[in-house]
Amino acid sequence: MKARKNTKSLSSGRHRWSAFKPMMVIGVLTLCNLTVLYFLHNEYLYSGLPSAIENDISPIRHYNSSNHQGHFWGHEPKCFHIDYICHANGEWFYDLSIIKRRQYSLPSITYESSEGGEFDHRIHFSVLSPPLLSGMKAGLQAGDDNLKQCYSQTPYHVVIQSVFNDMMGEFYIRSILGLNQWMRKFPPQSDEDLQFYVHFNKNDASILDGHRMFLGGLPQNGKIDDFLSLVQDKSSCQCFQKLVFCGYSVSVDQEENKLTFEVAENIGHPHPEATLGLYSGGPKGSNPSYQDFRQDLLTRYAEKDPMLHQKVREYRLQILLRQGVALDNVGDIDEWKIVGLADRKYRRIWLDIDESTRACDSFLLEKVICVKVNVEEADSVEEQLLMHMSLNVFMGIHGSQFTNAVLLPQQSFVVELLPWIPDYAWGVGWAGRTDHPTPMGTIFHDTDLHHLGFVLDRGSVPLCNENRTWDEEQEKKCFQEHDNEFRWDRRNFNVRPSIITKFISSFLLVNNTHCDSIQTRASESGFVLYNTFCSRGNETSTEHYYMKETFEEDDEEAEEEEEDEEEAEE
Repeated sequence: MKARKNTKSLSSGRHRWSAFKPMMVIGVLTLCNLTVLYFLHNEYLYSGLPSAIENDISPIRHYNSSNHQGHFWGHEPKCFHIDYICHANGEWFYDLSIIKRRQYSLPSITYESSEGGEFDHRIHFSVLSPPLLSGMKAGLQAGDDNLKQCYSQTPYHVVIQSVFNDMMGEFYIRSILGLNQWMRKFPPQSDEDLQFYVHFNKNDASILDGHRMFLGGLPQNGKIDDFLSLVQDKSSCQCFQKLVFCGYSVSVDQEENKLTFEVAENIGHPHPEATLGLYSGGPKGSNPSYQDFRQDLLTRYAEKDPMLHQKVREYRLQILLRQGVALDNVGDIDEWKIVGLADRKYRRIWLDIDESTRACDSFLLEKVICVKVNVEEADSVEEQLLMHMSLNVFMGIHGSQFTNAVLLPQQSFVVELLPWIPDYAWGVGWAGRTDHPTPMGTIFHDTDLHHLGFVLDRGSVPLCNENRTWDEEQEKKCFQEHDNEFRWDRRNFNVRPSIITKFISSFLLVNNTHCDSIQTRASESGFVLYNTFCSRGNETSTEHYYMKETFEEDDEEAEEEEEDEEEAEE
C-alpha cells in the first residue's frame, strides 16, 4: 500500500509540474525580454547601441568615456549624433525604412531654445519617437523607399555652436580651437566626408566670410552654411546618414524616452584646462593649441592654393603702388615692412587714423609704410587671407578684428592699443589688462608672433573735454552722464601718432630678436610684451613679460588707507 501511495503521490506531483511548466517558461521568457529591453534602453541612452550592421542600427549615440569610436564627436561630452534622420515638409523623422529593429529605443529629441528677444526663435528641431507617430505617418516613413534618393552624398553633417559666436574672436576661441584639437586627434578619412553648419543663437546674426575662413582651416568639404538653412521648411526631402551636434548640453529622461539639448558655452577640448584657462584669466603655462591651429590654418590654405605665396607678394606690391611708391623704387618686395592700422567703421573707431598713417611717411626711406586695414571691405575669404598675410604688423584698438592677425607671417608684430578705463568703469578688470593676455590676445599665446600691448591715456577719450579744470569727481560725473558713449566697447578713440613712431623705431627697425633685447626695448618704450618669439643662443622659443596692473596697485593703496583709518578710529 505504501508503495502504491508513493507512486500516486509521485504521479500527482508530475501532473502538477506539467501544468506549471508552461507558466514558468513564459515567466522566465518575459523576465529575459524585460531585462534585455532595460539594458538596451540604458545602453542607448548613455553609450549607444552597436554601429550600423545591415539592419541592426543604432540611430543615436551620446558621449561615454568607454566609447572609443574613430570620430571626435564620440569623445567630446558636448557632442551627440543621430543616425539616419530625415527632414521633409517641416518635420524631422527617423528613416524607419533603414532602422527596422529596436524601434522602441528611438527617443523623442527636442532642441530647447533660450528665452528672450535676442535669441533666434526661427530655429526649431524636434523628432518624435516612432511609437508617438500616427499609424499612417509611421507606415509611410517605414516603407518609403523614395527616401533613398534624399540622402546627402556627404555622410557627416556637423552643427557647431558656442555663445557669442557672432563675434569672431569668441567663435575662434570657443569653437575653432577645440574642434581643431579634436580633429587632430581623430581626423576624418576624407575632407569630403564632413560638412559644417554654424548655429547662431542671436536672431540678427549671420554667417560671415570670417567664419568660413576659419572653418576652412579644418578638414571639411568647403560647403559651410548656417544651421538655419538646415532646419528651414523645405518641400523636398533631405536625409543624413549622421547628423552631429557639438556645443550643447544634453539631458535624458529615461522614463519618457526623451532627449533634450540646449546651447552650451563652448565646444570642449581634449585638455580643456589648456585652452580656455587662459581666456578666463587662468594659468600662463605652455599651451600649444593656439600655434597648432595657426599653423594648420596657414598650411591648409597653402595646400589648397599653390599660388598663394605669389598672390601675397603681388598684393603687397599693389599696396605700395596705391600708397604712392613708384614702381622703380620698390626693389625687393620682401624687404618692405607694411604696418596695417585697423580702420573700424562701427564702434571703437580710430578717429585720427589718417594723422597716424601720415606719421609713418618719415620711415619711407627705411622701407616702412602704414596702411589702413578694414576686414569688412574684404569681399571674399581669399581677400581676407591676402589682406592679412601681406602685413608685417597689425595694430589697432582692442577688439575682434585682431582674430585675423593669426594670418600674419612668422615673427610679425600684433600690437593691441588698450583702452583707458578708470577704476570705477565697466571692463577695468579685463579689457586693458597687462598682467596676462587680454581675452582677445589669448589667441597669440605661445605662437611664433610678437604680441604687444600699449595702454592709452586719458587723452584718447574724446569726451568731457570742455573744462580742463574739473576735478576727478566732476569728470566722473560727466562720464557717467555719457555712459552709452563712454563705455570702452562703444567708445571711439584718439591715438597719439608718437605711439606708432615709437613702436616702429623700437621694434620694427631693430634687427635683434634676442629675448633680453626685446624685453628691454618693451620696458623702455612702455609696451607690455604678452608673447614674443625670441632667441637665446641657438634656440628660439616663446617668452612672456607682463606688467603689474595699475588698478591692482590702486586697490592695494585703497586697502592700506582703509586700514589706517580703522586703526585711527580704534
